[in-house]
Amino acid sequence: MQQSPNLIIHVPHASLAIPTEVKSQYLLRDEQLFAEAAESADLWTDELAAAAFPAATIIEAKVSRIVLDVERYADDALEVMASVGRGMIYTHTHDGQRMRKDLSPETRLDLKKQFYDPHWDALRTAAKSGYLIDFHSYPLSAWAVEADRDAPRPEIDLGFSDGVTSEAWLASLIIHFEAFGYEVGLNTPYSGVIDVGALDAVMLEIRRDLMSAWKDERDGGRLLDCLSKVPMP
Repeated sequence: MQQSPNLIIHVPHASLAIPTEVKSQYLLRDEQLFAEAAESADLWTDELAAAAFPAATIIEAKVSRIVLDVERYADDALEVMASVGRGMIYTHTHDGQRMRKDLSPETRLDLKKQFYDPHWDALRTAAKSGYLIDFHSYPLSAWAVEADRDAPRPEIDLGFSDGVTSEAWLASLIIHFEAFGYEVGLNTPYSGVIDVGALDAVMLEIRRDLMSAWKDERDGGRLLDCLSKVPMP
C-alpha cells in the first residue's frame, strides 16, 4: 500500500548521544553512563523507520533520553514518571538507581531550551496537516521503574488517545499487524499517543526481541515488509 506523503514518523528515543558538556552532571563512570543510555534507548528504531518509511518525514531526538526526554511533560507536576526520577530530566536509571546530581532551575531551563523546545517546534510544524506514527520499542521484561510491571507485553502495542487517534485507523492497523502474524495489544504496556496537532496519530511500540530479530536478519524481512505496508487513514 502506498504511504501518504504527509506521514510523519517520530523517533524520540533512538539516540545514544551524550554531549560532553553534560557529563559532569552524572554520578556514573563513562562506561556505566553509556550502558544506561543503551538500555534506555529504543535501539534501531531510527534505522527501521528510515528503511520502512522512505517517503515520510522523520523527526528524531538529538540526544539520549537520559540527557533529556522529549516525550515527557516539561513540568514534573504533570509527569507521572517524574516520581521515579524519569521526568523530562532523568535523575535515576531504568532500575531505580540514582545517576544524576540535582540540577539548578537554570540548568534545567538551559537543557529544555537547547533540546526540548526546538524538537517540539519541529514536530508540531511537521505534523500539521499530516499523519503521525510515534515510533518506539520496549523490553520483553518490565523495568523496575514501570508503573504497571504486570501489564501484558504483546509483540506490537498500538497506543491511542480519544480525540487524537481515529477508530478507523486503529482498526485497520490491528487487522494489518495480525495479518502478518503478530500479537497485537492496545495501550499495553504503554498507553496513549502525543498530541502535536496531526490529523491522526498513533503510537507504535515494537517489542525489542522483534527488533533484535530484524536487526540480525533472523525474521526473514517480515517486520520491515509489514511496516512498509502499514495502512494509512
